[in-house]
Amino acid sequence: MTKTEIVFWNMDSIMQFMEIIGRHEYEAELVCGGRTVNAKALLDVISLHAFQASELRIFSDSCDDLLRELDLYMDQYRLERACSA
Repeated sequence: MTKTEIVFWNMDSIMQFMEIIGRHEYEAELVCGGRTVNAKALLDVISLHAFQASELRIFSDSCDDLLRELDLYMDQYRLERACSA
């Protein structure tokens, strides 16, 4: 399993995330607080506190292709974390 922190900054970023993750065969989930949802289900993702940091869990140890495409979401998490410190 691969884990990374990501954050969405608006509804368009969620829609783009759904497009990216939908192109890949990996099973994935998002965890925010005590809630865990299917990362490939739009309503599930929206139902999270969508603009808070979430942990993305990808059920594969070899998913570098997906992580490269999601780099912007990981960078946004790091940026927000640095600004709040």
